[in-house]
Amino acid sequence: MEEKDFYLSDEILEILNSFIDLNISHKSKSTDYDFLYKVSEMMATRIQIGDRYIHEVDKPISLEDAKSIALSFYQDLDQELYEKVSDVVNGNSKFEFRMYPYDRNEDFSKRDENGLPIHTRGAKVQSYKGKSVIYIPCRGTIFDVYSAVHEIAHTFDFIDGDNPTRNMLGEVTPYSFQAMLKNYLLKNNIITEKEAAEIEKEEIKSRFDDGVETFAKLKFMKIKAQKGRIEQEDINKIQSDYKLHPNQLNFIINRMIHGDNNVDCRARYMIAQLIYPKYMEDYEKDPKEAIKRLKEYFTHVKENKFEESLKTLGIEPTDECVLQLIDISNKRIGNIQKQTIDRNTFEDIE
Repeated sequence: MEEKDFYLSDEILEILNSFIDLNISHKSKSTDYDFLYKVSEMMATRIQIGDRYIHEVDKPISLEDAKSIALSFYQDLDQELYEKVSDVVNGNSKFEFRMYPYDRNEDFSKRDENGLPIHTRGAKVQSYKGKSVIYIPCRGTIFDVYSAVHEIAHTFDFIDGDNPTRNMLGEVTPYSFQAMLKNYLLKNNIITEKEAAEIEKEEIKSRFDDGVETFAKLKFMKIKAQKGRIEQEDINKIQSDYKLHPNQLNFIINRMIHGDNNVDCRARYMIAQLIYPKYMEDYEKDPKEAIKRLKEYFTHVKENKFEESLKTLGIEPTDECVLQLIDISNKRIGNIQKQTIDRNTFEDIE
């Protein structure tokens, strides 16, 4: 066996085949998987992620300060949006707002009278039988501000029931607001340039992995549909075709089979990585006009108008436009990489 070859055990190969069967059974009739395949392939092969090393940012902050900063950010950004956010936080909307100290020993299986979790381990918006709750577990760091801004932003284009457009574009809004939050935190000296860059770099790395995972799922789904079963030779062909190191392929497959069994789940995070850098370019040129267009975007998403939603942000669902978005994303990644380079990182390694 050559050192570069990657082999799965028979047990993991069986798990992979079963996992892909689940993804096939969960395919949505409303999702254009051929287009999604092309987008994920372009992202997986063209995004220049570069250095994956992350310096952890653990700047401490209280729960009340995190909430206050999140509210101040929205107030500074746009009065209309701030009023909506204020209603959410103060309990005057259809959403229940739960922001609480995270306790890893808590019993997260407990449910309230509506059947929803009392608390969750991770930040999320969850709905059940017409009831919607925003969960923000706070760990006492600056990330709590990001979590609050992110989850609250989901309410702007939220709609009850299945909405295929939102299923695909549902993370664009919160990641755009996270990027705008970065500017606000810098302007008010709440974090440093390097801290802000490290936080965004970690998110970019994760969203890139979402894209690679999405592509891998779709690639395996195509093989399964054609051949009925994924074999070791298929794994090796993917490794060869896309020049993947064994560690990369191992990471992808393990991340995949222990993750969501619906390909759409990771795809929306991947799409956010492509779109929010383009939005931020527009925002930095003309903030008021960009916010205005973002509000129009919310309306189109809620109306389940996929192409209109994208066009409002100056995006066309074409291969050429995807490549332009990748170029813009790579430019932003490159700038962040420059801000996070630490020449002393490896000095202590013998």
